[in-house]
Amino acid sequence: MIDPYRLFLCSILVALGSACTTEGEACMEVDPSVEMCPAPKDVDRDKLRGGCGSKIRRILGEGERVDNISDWAESEEDWVPGCCYPVKETEPNCAYGRPLRVEGEPVLAATVTDERWAAALAVTASTLPQAVREELVVRWTRAALDEHASVAAFSRVALDLMRHGAPPELIELAHAAALDEVRHARHGFAIASAIGGAPVGPGAFPLGASVPLAPDLVAVAVEAALDGCIGETVASLLAWEAAAVCEEPAIREVLRGIAEDEQRHALLGWRTVAWAIRHGGAAVRTAVAEVFAAAAREGVAVPLPGRLDDATVLARVGLLDRATSLRHAARTLHQVILPAARDLLAGGARPGRAEQEQEMRA
Repeated sequence: MIDPYRLFLCSILVALGSACTTEGEACMEVDPSVEMCPAPKDVDRDKLRGGCGSKIRRILGEGERVDNISDWAESEEDWVPGCCYPVKETEPNCAYGRPLRVEGEPVLAATVTDERWAAALAVTASTLPQAVREELVVRWTRAALDEHASVAAFSRVALDLMRHGAPPELIELAHAAALDEVRHARHGFAIASAIGGAPVGPGAFPLGASVPLAPDLVAVAVEAALDGCIGETVASLLAWEAAAVCEEPAIREVLRGIAEDEQRHALLGWRTVAWAIRHGGAAVRTAVAEVFAAAAREGVAVPLPGRLDDATVLARVGLLDRATSLRHAARTLHQVILPAARDLLAGGARPGRAEQEQEMRA
């Protein structure tokens, strides 16, 4: 559910020419011989890692020397020394594509050993060093978990659309997208299993007895703009870019299929927002405009779990390094998302061909 207080604050800050930020902690790797952290004025903010793809706007205080900043270290031998600073950062976005959110937070399943999700896949990354393979498994497992969660997200989208009287074409596309995400998740877990040499899959999805639905049409449109128009447009083009550099033929074909599917999912988001604006009027248009204004001001967050950032190694198995991901995401924002949003908000929320035909028949 969208927090109305947070959304109101962000709209004010954007109107004032600032960015919608939050306080957090960001860390950077340092040489083991370093005992004292550099002064804030001497720190390169681009080297600080905050929450999933967030951008560091300002360092608020002195750094703290810590023994380990790695999330995946299983023993002291794997520790990565670092310095952590209190910072102002853009809102972290740890979700990829279309997450299922409960009270504003993405919901993910835990991982389990499950051969049913780990179909055989011809991948030769098993020749890489163990530590490298572990990092690659982290990245692909997280991608698979995100796709798994999207199955539930699109199921909820279909319910939201039905509750608000959406045309059958949108409801049909939402259900088709959920089935696409099952396939994406299976492929992601298969890749992670092949790289790691052990089957991995999702556990039971952690939902309660009820599923929170969007309270009104404004919330439906805001979610479609965030997760469809922005999130899935970026996801599609990043998948295309990853396929272009991938050295593993089997993974390359998976990525091409994901890119095509995510493009359809993104179009569902744009069509949903256009329909919501036509039927919800000024309130919906204003809320959606705020979403795109925030993206224009803050950029697009790209989730990059793990600490491996070697472009050559990542490209081997269809993954992009941090700099490349951010560059392509920025290009997608400025060359695709924002131009489309301007057309949408300037009156481009016109009926699609199917709706035009339906109106003519009526």
